[in-house]
Amino acid sequence: MSLDIKENDFTVSELKLPSPSDLCLGQISLKNCKDATIGTKIDGNIIVNQYFTDTPADKALSNGLTFTDSVVLEDWTQKLLKYKYVWLSLILAVVVTTVLCIMLIPQSHAKNNSEDIQPSLNFSLNLRSKEQWSLSKKKIDCLDLKIHPAKYVVLSHTVTPMCKHPISCQTTLINIQSDHIRKAYCDIGYNFLIGGDGYIYEGLGWGKYGAHTYGFNCDSIGIAFIGNFNVDHPTKRMIELFNQIIEEGLRLNQLTSDYKLISQKQVLSFASPGIYIEELMTEWDHFSLVALNDYLCS
Repeated sequence: MSLDIKENDFTVSELKLPSPSDLCLGQISLKNCKDATIGTKIDGNIIVNQYFTDTPADKALSNGLTFTDSVVLEDWTQKLLKYKYVWLSLILAVVVTTVLCIMLIPQSHAKNNSEDIQPSLNFSLNLRSKEQWSLSKKKIDCLDLKIHPAKYVVLSHTVTPMCKHPISCQTTLINIQSDHIRKAYCDIGYNFLIGGDGYIYEGLGWGKYGAHTYGFNCDSIGIAFIGNFNVDHPTKRMIELFNQIIEEGLRLNQLTSDYKLISQKQVLSFASPGIYIEELMTEWDHFSLVALNDYLCS
């Protein structure tokens, strides 16, 4: 605002001067002054800019707040208010991105869960891969299970001499593989085999369509004990290896948590996996009887 001060607008008698204690600016104190000028004396119109804060002047000065601080504070406040919609948009974008990451990452991980999880050390140490025992180095890509994870575990035996050394077990596996391929199977028909030498042998492996038990090949894992267990007794070590396969299948999500354990004899007219394994497996977890609605594939 502009103030035009004329000489006759007021008289000195009407001017009430502040007491010395009321007027103090920094280190300058004015006492009983009728006319004082601080800085350059200006003749003419005077423009006064006023800035207001919620803090009383006496407290503001005692706290060290100057008029310059007030101007800067007001300037930043105006800038924030001016761009408030920009700030709100940025905050909203961050919140939405965070929520989407939280929702999508676990789903992506679950989708690829079986591919990302590595085999356990205990299982890996006891596993002989197909590359380690097979004479054929050609990669055979057999069909995947139609239903995955597998709903059944089917036990059988190879009806061959029981092998107690890796060399004899390897020879047996090569003969079985050759016989199955000659029958137009994709590869050896079992997913895993258990030897009397203390090792698990990889056949088709996890998630592959087997050729071991008609009616269950598309939704099961076929496990064969190497030997004839109508004559031989399985060793304690062979039973331990079977349990390791099951534990690994559950850990890798290759088996459903409520899988059913059945024998080949329950489905086909074979005396398999042999009486000495049958009498044990009826006491194992998940052993089940076979119903007509269990037959889902060839």
